[in-house]
Amino acid sequence: MHMYRKLAVVGGGSALWTPDAVAKMALSSSLREVEVVLYDVNVERARHVAEVCTGMLARGYADASIRVTVEADLDAALTGAEVVMTTYCNFGSGVEGRLNALAGKYGSTQSCYTAGPGAMLYIALQAPIMLQVVAAMQRCCPDAYLINCSNPLPALVMVAVQAGWSPRKALGFCGALHWERRELSNYLHVAPERLAFRIGGTNHCTFFTEVYVDGQDASDQMRARAEADPYFDLGCWGRSTTEIEVYKAVGYLPCGGHASDIFPTIHGEWVAPGPEAPPKPSNFGAGFLTRLEAYARGAAVELALPAEAEVPFTWLDALAGAGAAHVSINLTNGGAVPNLDDWMVPDLECVLDARGVSPLAGPPLPEPIAEVVRRHQRTFHLAAQAAVTGDRALLRAALQLCPYGDYLQSADAILDDARAEFGEGFVF
Repeated sequence: MHMYRKLAVVGGGSALWTPDAVAKMALSSSLREVEVVLYDVNVERARHVAEVCTGMLARGYADASIRVTVEADLDAALTGAEVVMTTYCNFGSGVEGRLNALAGKYGSTQSCYTAGPGAMLYIALQAPIMLQVVAAMQRCCPDAYLINCSNPLPALVMVAVQAGWSPRKALGFCGALHWERRELSNYLHVAPERLAFRIGGTNHCTFFTEVYVDGQDASDQMRARAEADPYFDLGCWGRSTTEIEVYKAVGYLPCGGHASDIFPTIHGEWVAPGPEAPPKPSNFGAGFLTRLEAYARGAAVELALPAEAEVPFTWLDALAGAGAAHVSINLTNGGAVPNLDDWMVPDLECVLDARGVSPLAGPPLPEPIAEVVRRHQRTFHLAAQAAVTGDRALLRAALQLCPYGDYLQSADAILDDARAEFGEGFVF
């Protein structure tokens, strides 16, 4: 098995994402000796995160030989990297609230990292950094895998591919893809190991296309549950009615969390998780960084660190030769789903092994799901093209054609507001 020597994180100053990721790297067989290089425009914050990660590794994962370092220069950070992960958020974590507020002035109720006019603007803000990253990768690590964790996820994968990166080496990762088994088993009240299912869709817009319990078609069980309980169990995130309303209207159950963004006319109810809900992932919760800092210093604190390898690092284990993995990835379609365009970035079932990423060709998506994906991604594609080419008219068209509201006459006003909010230098 290949042992990775260098992995670069663009946006590595994240005090939540980076320590959790480094801990999971320490549990992954191919990454236990890797140098993790953090690059962030806030160099001091990245250095602080690197220091905390180093203390965390020494105390909690002493059998791993991971080094966490910081580079202030992008080329230096990427030179020789075998994997580059993008986890950045241009203008900081508060940008999403600013974008949602701006879009809300024009009637949008969608989250900017999933859909609507806020997402079009978010693409315009995020794309310039992705273009810089791809250009640096072409100079400094032309054979590396790019794993994008930044939102809006499918659009930034499109940007990377349009900028010249290999469609089979630009992988989009979102943890939501890997929580579906838990959510569906909660909903159907069956043990996860009894479930089998297929999914279709795209990031934050994924549906169960086939569901089996103990090898038998579970369609009747799904219908019975939908009649008996209006809530879909989101596990550690609570419960929601939106997914059930979409299921009744469209005929397919969406995975939880973002259905209200894709179907804005369905105003469902969300119920906060109760005390019986499973714990959230370790990198969530108030005071996480404070507890982690204390833990890294050796203090006695209650802190649930990751205890097993998880995606996307198990992807890297498979690519390094640790055995084949059958997973779902947000990846350029390239003909794998016949009723979606080649350039779209859907959820694709893939086999990963030492030969690379191999999407599994499958049947056409059910047409209702395929049409939802097409509407979602055609405006994403326009916005990505606008950012890559610098063509403001394409971004304006993306806003005007947005399927989640009527912005035909307000597109110019939205762009003007975005320029006033975020300044010159972007395609808006």
